[in-house]
Order: sequence, then structure tokens, then C-alpha cells
Amino acid sequence: MTNNWEQRKLNAWADRYDNLRVPITALDRVSGSTPYYGANGIQDYVEGYTHDGEFILVAEDGASDLKNYPVQYVNGRIWVNNHAHVLQAKKEIADNKFLKYVISQTNIEPYLVGGGRAKLNADTMMRICIIAPENLAEQKQLGLLFQRLDNLITLHQRKPQKEKSQDLFDSFSPNIHI
Repeated sequence: MTNNWEQRKLNAWADRYDNLRVPITALDRVSGSTPYYGANGIQDYVEGYTHDGEFILVAEDGASDLKNYPVQYVNGRIWVNNHAHVLQAKKEIADNKFLKYVISQTNIEPYLVGGGRAKLNADTMMRICIIAPENLAEQKQLGLLFQRLDNLITLHQRKPQKEKSQDLFDSFSPNIHI
């Protein structure tokens, strides 16, 4: 990985698909298998979808944690409400997995506006400077590496909890295994 890196505004690396978002009140949602995303992740599962493909979701408003700002990589059919921005890497220029990790490591707080409910305006977000390898293949390698590391960290965080659960079950019945 020795290729040059360059700094560009986010709008040079990704396109925004906020125009396809549709909020649905909890009472109006029809239960289904499609993840319904808000600012902080999956809120519900519904019928239908607003987006189909590989995307990066960035909280617009209502973020639960301003220090670890909610940024997610998603793939497949999803329904996104109006509390999350929807980005997709520009083909032949950027990789979604890599961009997700770069955005998630960016301090978003200076870009937020509003008092009690901080908001990340779309135009402001698209002007955030992102540094990435010029080479798309290198971005893809790094994106996969970051994803694997993230999965490994999650696995190790769950392991102690599983062991604790097994100990609890063992105290009631040594024949139950989870």
C-alpha cells in the first residue's frame, strides 16, 4: 500500500440519496423483513424499501452519541427515514466500506448546528474533507481490513458475555449450553 493519498470534499467521493428517504410513524408501519433505519440504526422492520444497494448512513439529527457519531455501512434493501443521510461511494473513485470507516473516524461535532438536538446539514456534511488513497483497489483492501477488524472486536466483546451467560445457566443446570 504505497499509492498516493489525496484530500477531497466528501461530495467528490460520494453521492447523496436523501431524496429517496421516507419517514413512517410507528402506527403506520407495516411489519416486514426490511430494516427501517433512523439516525442511530435499525428502528424497526417493515414491508417495502426506499433504497436497494450498498450505502453509508450518517445520522442527520437525533444522534445518540456525538463523540462516536452514528455512521453505518449497509447492503441490500433498506428503508431509511429522514433522520439519516444516505451516501453511496462514486463508482470507480471510492469504496463504501472504506468511506464508512473514514467518516466514522472524523470528528463530526464541529459541523453540527442546533441547540438541544444537534443536526448535521447535508450541504455541510458534503463539504467535510476526506483523505483517501487515490487507488480504488487500495481503498477496497483497507475497507475489508477495517470491516474484519470491526467484526473481530465485536466477536471478542461478545465472548465474555457468552461465557458469563453459560456460567449462569450452569448454576441452574449443567446440561444447558448456549
